[in-house]
Amino acid sequence: MQQPSSDTELFARCVSSNIVAVLFVIIAWALIMGWPGTAQAAATFQPNAPVNGFVQPDRRVGRMINLNQAVRIVREESGGKVLSAKSVRSPNGSLRHHVRVLVDGQRVTTLVVDQQGRLQRTR
Repeated sequence: MQQPSSDTELFARCVSSNIVAVLFVIIAWALIMGWPGTAQAAATFQPNAPVNGFVQPDRRVGRMINLNQAVRIVREESGGKVLSAKSVRSPNGSLRHHVRVLVDGQRVTTLVVDQQGRLQRTR
């Protein structure tokens, strides 16, 4: 390898090597991140992502629902105004959610939702 003969040659080599390094970084970034359209498509791919953070109650067997989810189930099923709600654990260990509801603006009833999200009975 030859030594540069002047300061301008040294400067030109440094600039050209910096340009090559910058181009390499840009190309590597583009390969890692993908082209501009693919990054947006990957971000919007989540088919069931909730907009407001609310996740619908999971009514599949084996899944336990919480009190808020039980209240939503009762509100959907009865169409009434929820007055109060509490969770009760039975002696056998199962969890039931008791939700008091004002139905038709006249009568108050208590609906029971089990831990799988099934509306069991009216008390």
